[in-house]
Amino acid sequence: MDLLFIIKTPPHWRVPQLILAPIQSELVIKMNKTIRRAQEFLRNITKDDRICLIHDTDADGICSAVIIAKCIERLRGKKINLHLSVEKEQYGITKRMIKQMNKHRINKLIALDFSTDQNLPLLKKLEKQTHILNIDHHKLYNNYQSDKTIIYKPQLFTKIDPSTYCTAKLAYDLAGTVTDVNDLDWMAATASISDIATKPWKKWLNKVCKKYKSPIKKDLFQTELGQIGATIKSTEVYDINLISKCYDIFYRTKKPADVRKSELSKYKEIIDNELKKHIMLFKKKAKKQGDMQVYEMASKYRIHSPLSTILGVKYPHKTIIIINKINKITAVSARRGDRKKAVNTLLENAIKGFKGANAGGHIPAAAAGFHRKYLKTFKERIWKT
Repeated sequence: MDLLFIIKTPPHWRVPQLILAPIQSELVIKMNKTIRRAQEFLRNITKDDRICLIHDTDADGICSAVIIAKCIERLRGKKINLHLSVEKEQYGITKRMIKQMNKHRINKLIALDFSTDQNLPLLKKLEKQTHILNIDHHKLYNNYQSDKTIIYKPQLFTKIDPSTYCTAKLAYDLAGTVTDVNDLDWMAATASISDIATKPWKKWLNKVCKKYKSPIKKDLFQTELGQIGATIKSTEVYDINLISKCYDIFYRTKKPADVRKSELSKYKEIIDNELKKHIMLFKKKAKKQGDMQVYEMASKYRIHSPLSTILGVKYPHKTIIIINKINKITAVSARRGDRKKAVNTLLENAIKGFKGANAGGHIPAAAAGFHRKYLKTFKERIWKT
């Protein structure tokens, strides 16, 4: 029978901190085969392995990627060989990425903060050429495990709501079982705040904020770590091509204050002004039906995600749908703070049959992307729900 252990605060999962115990807390992790295999994957990486990380472009994606990259460097004394960010139009591993992996002779792939199991045929094709570890906290589409593939999601070893156990926290906790990553706790905390994934980790989060002399506030987005998460998001929505630079800056950064002093801060100011404008326009132009509010816009910046997050926090009992018409692509972000409607399922159903479309996320927060020719059909479908 698998042992059960409770996470102490802070929860690093290192052996000295494990307590064998009956289930007495919601923060109980089942020490099962999935965890052991993920630990072995990291421990068994050698200097000869060719490592690629593919990660999402938001705070959770970047922070989780840096945490795992640092973990690997500390384990083998050598940096990873390649890191790539997902392409928003297709949101997953593309032919271009596979070509890059082949060029760099990658034999081990770690995918972070997106579901490789959402495209099972591609996953099975990929594992013919590389070993795969997918660390993610989104919906479990297929619990596909093989000799060469490990799907590592909270659903497989804990009752903690996956939407509150963000990928960077998963990565931090896992990395902490194989090497010392205490100095990266602020990155995991930044991602947790950015993803509104703090409910199970309040005591730990308070300690992290205290450690870096960052006063805790009722609105966690207004803390120093919250503002760092907003800086990443602003950089992403200002220009998706800056993600690699953002990753590099975080890789070099030793403490939170360094981020505030970096060149990334200038993008936050620009995006803050764009957000303020659309928050005002939302109040005037959003279409309402029942508890759903839909707002269409055409911003050159990809602000639909942070805008929906801000409005979702402000109106937790409403289903918020933000539609951003970007050239030929329509990008959608949805939020439902009280979780009474699963917006991931809402968007997945609304894009069925759309060629080249994608959708996914969590019950309270999700996103979709599709060609603009499908917009009319998309709106008809969401209004019917």
